[in-house]
Amino acid sequence: MKNLKFFLLGLTLLAFTGSQAQMGQYFSKYEPSKRWSVGLQLSPTALNGDADDIGIGMSGGLHVKYSFGQSFGLKLSGNIGVLKGGREEHNLSQNGDGSAVDIDDVLFVYNIPTEDGYNYKNNFKDLDITAVYTLGNISFLRPLRKVQMFTFFGFGSIWSNVEGTVADKAEAQSYYSQWGSKYLVGLDANGDETTNVASIETAKTEYVGRNFTLPFGFGVKRNFGKMLDVGLEWKTRWTRSDALDGFSFPIWRNRFTDFYHTLGLQASLKIGGQEDEESHYDWLNPMETMYADMDSMIKITEDLKELTLDDDGDGVGNFFDKENDTDCDKVYADGRAMDSDGDGVNDCKDVQPFSICPDEVDENGRSLDTDGDGVPNCMDQEPNSAADALVNANGSAVNVGGACCDCSNVSLPTIIFDNNSSRISPASYGVLYAVAEKMKSCPTLKVSATGYTTSKAGEQMAYKRSNAIIDHLEANYGIERSRINTEYTTGSGVEYSSRRIDLGEAK
Repeated sequence: MKNLKFFLLGLTLLAFTGSQAQMGQYFSKYEPSKRWSVGLQLSPTALNGDADDIGIGMSGGLHVKYSFGQSFGLKLSGNIGVLKGGREEHNLSQNGDGSAVDIDDVLFVYNIPTEDGYNYKNNFKDLDITAVYTLGNISFLRPLRKVQMFTFFGFGSIWSNVEGTVADKAEAQSYYSQWGSKYLVGLDANGDETTNVASIETAKTEYVGRNFTLPFGFGVKRNFGKMLDVGLEWKTRWTRSDALDGFSFPIWRNRFTDFYHTLGLQASLKIGGQEDEESHYDWLNPMETMYADMDSMIKITEDLKELTLDDDGDGVGNFFDKENDTDCDKVYADGRAMDSDGDGVNDCKDVQPFSICPDEVDENGRSLDTDGDGVPNCMDQEPNSAADALVNANGSAVNVGGACCDCSNVSLPTIIFDNNSSRISPASYGVLYAVAEKMKSCPTLKVSATGYTTSKAGEQMAYKRSNAIIDHLEANYGIERSRINTEYTTGSGVEYSSRRIDLGEAK
């Protein structure tokens, strides 16, 4: 028995592994498909036992199935019904010569009557789980059909409540004489129990218990649209019991296990999966799914070819390029020409790609400066200052000098640098010339160069700009470096603080 269990378990695992290789991880159509089906069955019943006159009973129940792949699923079934039959015209026992044999203290008699007059009724319930194989879906070469055949095996239990009756008085007394109260209950004319053989009018057997079963069989079903399957299923259960018919007397050819059968008419509703998917696993054609996936791969291949094309040579493939005819080599990830300052001039043509005044630029992206004082119009508070005037960061004229000996109350200008640059622009050369002349006229004048910063990187840029001014004054005008101090302060609230160095009289 243990070997049989291990064999069935191994076969189930092998079948499940094979079905997994066939299903959703390879074919895209499997994943969104319906997996569940639930339904009911109505079945005639029959039992093969020692009471071998087969009677037809009825049963009904419910089932639920989960499909792991197109060929494999698990099915849970339960039934409530009746098994019945008798031994009125038996085929199993035989007439003998009246002799008897004693086997293990049990007396086997060979002259059992040919008509025992025994009948039984078993009100049963059962529950089992089976591995279901859809035979027609194993092949990849044939088209899917509306009708499928399947086979199954599994394990389960049956709960029996059996009562058997020997109605003939002579037979009841004969049975009771041979096997006694171990197998029979004698009843008198009033229906009361008795052990007096002469008073016995009828005899009965009783059995209430649960037994292990091994169900197996085959079936056929037909698909009726996306929701309904109808089928016919023959199921046989081997039971680990000799008592399902209530007849377990030690006759010479006793069956030690009983079988019972159902022929179920089944209707199943297919449920589960995603709402937009109409197919169930059981009704998917592997070839159809394979061809659908091949079409998808062909389309992907064509798209990949498109990715390799770049008509305008900007480094962005046509598939992603929103401006496939740009002549600019500086583009965003989607192929659009870059315009960092938003002045309408692409960076590849913009002389000042980070213009301070993006709304007032010329055709080359340069900020407009009408009076040429180095301060763009959008910042210039005096846009029409004289050509030779020295101005501060706002474009206002600054009085740098005065008489040679007027060295008190000195006012010095601001030097403006380009973004992220420490190079002195030519527009500031005249301003620094005037500063140098003032410092030569006032030998005791010391100057502070103040930069603005809010970070370590900003402090380093301010340091480079201050040193650029000091280097320029020393190299071109001989101003000692010791006369110029560098200072740093926060740029909060100061216009264009990230680009300016303020010059002033050192305190």
